[in-house]
Amino acid sequence: RCMRSVQETGGAWSPEAVLTECDLHCHSQALGLMAKLMCSTAPPSERLHPQDCAEIYKLGIKDSGIYTIQPDLHRPPLEAKCDMETAGGGWTVVQNRHDGSLNFNRTWQEYREGFGSPQGEHWLGNAALHALTSTGQHQLRIELEDWHHQRRHATYNNFKVMMDEDGFAREYSGDAGNALSYSKRYNHDGRSFSTADRDNDRYAAGNCGQYYGTGWWFDACLAANLNGRYYRGRYSGVTNGIYWGTWYILTDGRTGERYSFKKVEMKTRPRNFSGTS
Repeated sequence: RCMRSVQETGGAWSPEAVLTECDLHCHSQALGLMAKLMCSTAPPSERLHPQDCAEIYKLGIKDSGIYTIQPDLHRPPLEAKCDMETAGGGWTVVQNRHDGSLNFNRTWQEYREGFGSPQGEHWLGNAALHALTSTGQHQLRIELEDWHHQRRHATYNNFKVMMDEDGFAREYSGDAGNALSYSKRYNHDGRSFSTADRDNDRYAAGNCGQYYGTGWWFDACLAANLNGRYYRGRYSGVTNGIYWGTWYILTDGRTGERYSFKKVEMKTRPRNFSGTS
């Protein structure tokens, strides 16, 4: 509505100028209350915010940062980190780990609604993931960094999270290896999301989410687990760290130690998105 009102003045405008103008209005307490009142009567078919970061990019806004998006018309808008630079930009970041400040051992409901902050470590939410990927074809990009500053990535050209939160990731490319389709027993593609309080995995002898203390698309149990516990490099005991089995081996045969990554980021965008090269 604010953007339309600026357009109706007849003057030349840019998306950046409009956003600044709207931002100033939103900081007015009186106008903020009026805006809430107007939004409460808006029909559910009217989108008040861009659906994802790809839409924001198409508006001409090409700076990475935190933006408001609304993946689902029937749910409130939310803040998301947008990567407008990597591989053409337009990426909506759905998971970020970089310092271990956030505990990822959460309930099914917390994973569904999301937790943390896009300014730091966070999980955007399985409900938002479903809304973002429910129409058309989408990509998933996973970026990993080890404790020696080496970076690798895995991209899946066919990514979808279903309403029941089953996850599909196919058509791999990249240099980190396809850990999501590691082997017959450790195949995360097409698996149901599991947490400690909701066991949907294919491990008949127990609960992978409970055993590894996290939520993920487990098989029986894992070749990849990007929501694992944050360790500073090598650790021993249960393999419950941030793990990607096609880059670092599961266990060092000489020392018996495991390896956990320093940084990981998951992001998605429409497959047909065309940004800068």
